[in-house]
Amino acid sequence: MIAFLRGTIVEKEPTRLVLDCNGTGYEVGVPLSTSSRLGEKGTEVGLLVVTRFTQNGVELYGFLESRERDVFRLLLSVKGIGPRAGLNFLSRFGPDDIIDTIARRRIEVIKTVPGVGPKKAERVLEELAEKTVAPAAGKPLLTDAEAALVSLGLTRREARQRLERIKVSEDVTLQDLLRLALQSGRR
Repeated sequence: MIAFLRGTIVEKEPTRLVLDCNGTGYEVGVPLSTSSRLGEKGTEVGLLVVTRFTQNGVELYGFLESRERDVFRLLLSVKGIGPRAGLNFLSRFGPDDIIDTIARRRIEVIKTVPGVGPKKAERVLEELAEKTVAPAAGKPLLTDAEAALVSLGLTRREARQRLERIKVSEDVTLQDLLRLALQSGRR
């Protein structure tokens, strides 16, 4: 699978690029958020890529940031949400805004995405609410710690409860938080 492309922009439309990568042109779908940050024709760019195999061939979707790519993949995991809807989400909202909206179950916001009606919005919430957690406002360290604890096998609830018991100072590191959270489970 293609995971990264570096090349020169040959064609550019709001949600579509053609990249010349050493003489081979790749058509890549992109959200408006990515497209707006790219240069014009002739600019060299590097894109993280999601490769999709369809009945009509191979489709490539490109992103400047891994967070955008990861949220795109998460959205595609929902039945009925295809690449166009995923690009529409990322064209309208940033990745953290999407996660926050889903975690807070704000269906009225999700329904504003072009191509996502009430049924698809409800399905997004049903399938992704448990997989997402609202970013802690102003506390990215706690968000990172929670994600790390979940990756170690704790549930989100357990991770949050352990982190809430820890007094966080300004000089605390992620490693310190993880160590203290894991130790608090032994008590």
